Amino acid sequence: MKAWEWELRRHDWAALRCGCGRGAGHLPTTFERLLGATAPDRTVGHTFAGHLEEQSMLFEAAPHAVPVILAGLAERPPDFVRGPLLSTLGFLVTGESHRSEAAAGRPGLEEECAESVREGLWQLYAEAADGHTEAALDILEYVDPDEERFAFHRARCAGRLGK
Repeated sequence: MKAWEWELRRHDWAALRCGCGRGAGHLPTTFERLLGATAPDRTVGHTFAGHLEEQSMLFEAAPHAVPVILAGLAERPPDFVRGPLLSTLGFLVTGESHRSEAAAGRPGLEEECAESVREGLWQLYAEAADGHTEAALDILEYVDPDEERFAFHRARCAGRLGK
């Protein structure tokens, strides 16, 4: 069993609110389909839009998804999987709690997501160095509290960005 599978099983997804209006119990299947995909056509229809976030508005399941995404990225999945995972991660750290979440007492889901990403900071730095550089740096710019470290790594990655 892979680390992302363990992390996925840590949570009671059905008890978490999802953007689609039902419990998030269906999200493990989405993770399994994406992270187990062997070809791009195997990912069609498996997305987190409208579930973890909708137009940058976050739902309760979002912070629980972050460690699953980071563990999945550590497995170095194919580009057609890594790109969407990083995009989702970007939405999760730059979004804000949906008004329904704020009313339910969860007004800071974006900070919960960012804090969770900080626990896997080096996974994103590895991605920046040898992967989806720009997407990883965009996320790191929001979450790394060490501005000097971020500036150093951004400068090191400048060649990968064509600058």
